[in-house]
Amino acid sequence: MDSKERVKLTYTEDFRVACTINNLKHEEVLQYFINRVSFYAFNGGEMEAVSLWATSIVVDCKNEVNGQIQAVTDRKVKRVSLKYILMLSELNDNAYLSTVDKMKESFLLMKEWETDMSPLVDYPECFQLDEERSLSLTFDFNLLCRMNGITAEQVLQYFMDNISMAQERAVNLIEFVETNSCMSLFGMMRLSLGDKKNRIPVHQEIHKWYGDKLLLLDERLKKENNLDKRITVYRAFYKEWYNSLRKNIN
Repeated sequence: MDSKERVKLTYTEDFRVACTINNLKHEEVLQYFINRVSFYAFNGGEMEAVSLWATSIVVDCKNEVNGQIQAVTDRKVKRVSLKYILMLSELNDNAYLSTVDKMKESFLLMKEWETDMSPLVDYPECFQLDEERSLSLTFDFNLLCRMNGITAEQVLQYFMDNISMAQERAVNLIEFVETNSCMSLFGMMRLSLGDKKNRIPVHQEIHKWYGDKLLLLDERLKKENNLDKRITVYRAFYKEWYNSLRKNIN
């Protein structure tokens, strides 16, 4: 098994801005996403919303990059995979178990599948971000990447490319129109990882000041019908917020 995958990602400005404003590290956001990708959800199983969003991101990426699925030719891999796919399907069809019980059992089955597959496949265990930081790649994540004909680099880059607080706010300013799985997952991350953890007083003051200013900006932009202009204004606003935080961090 390859221990590490070494590819350089491009951190978009919108992604960096979103992470800084929400007090999140780049690597913890990416790891949160990886950890919640679920083959059981991909196979139609009932899972929590974050797993459904994370899993749909992999599928969306496959469609975006036109991932080419390669047929499995190894007979042992096919036999082991079919065994666990059938077991997971039976679990999902079990009318006597609660959703929570099914989720717990699915985790155990995936661990068993991983153990049986480890000698047969070359899934990378880590994704190296730089000399000091790396991400742990789960079996579910590797499996779904392989099944959808995409690489870890492609899906992680796709995820970051679709994180934009400016676009999300501009699109849904007057009324909720749409969101994507990437922003839905990021929104849940903000609640569980970021929020107000370890914020120093000056940062709390900055967030309070810009938070109030954002509400005033909302009222002004409700009169702007051009979506691209709204996105541009919000992007500049969030960049100013980001720069203010960075200045005080340094």
